Amino acid sequence: MTKREKIFNAGVKLFAERSYNSVGIRDIATAAGVNSAMISYYFGGKSGLLREIFSTFKERILNVIVVTMAKPVDHAELIDNNVCAFLDDAREHRDIYLVGLRELNHDSLELQDLRDDLDARSWKYFSEFLDKTGSKGDRTEDERDITFTAVIGIIFSDYLLGGGQFIDDDSKVEVYKSVISSILKRGSTSIWT
Repeated sequence: MTKREKIFNAGVKLFAERSYNSVGIRDIATAAGVNSAMISYYFGGKSGLLREIFSTFKERILNVIVVTMAKPVDHAELIDNNVCAFLDDAREHRDIYLVGLRELNHDSLELQDLRDDLDARSWKYFSEFLDKTGSKGDRTEDERDITFTAVIGIIFSDYLLGGGQFIDDDSKVEVYKSVISSILKRGSTSIWT
């Protein structure tokens, strides 16, 4: 593993365990086994490291969206595909999702362009799905933003509220997926179809 990868992985782990604001440069350097100057060299500092982590989270989210929106024929199938794919990816990349989900809801200016890009690109893909299925896409920007935030919040409620207690248990995660899909089908389908 390169020094850059060690720093990235240490930052992800520490930010996920404690939070961005409670982790210092020395904490990251110690965990990565590097000189603290390497963080500035590779990332431009702690905020640059956070930006890189959030960018990775954003790309993971968008990759799931692209894959899951390509195949479904209706909104219910889209929900099932999204819930399963998001939770499976989050299980595999747990700490990146924990950091990304926390930062998704913060108003930090240094990440605003990344949040805006995530919003614009996810809406573009969803609009294409709506056009393909003949569903309603005539929502205001606020309605779209709130719907996206609500759907992500519902899918990841275990992460955000429960500390991920279900996400690591194979039998519970299947029940969790089913419950979350059921909630979304009853609610979001009525908004978009």
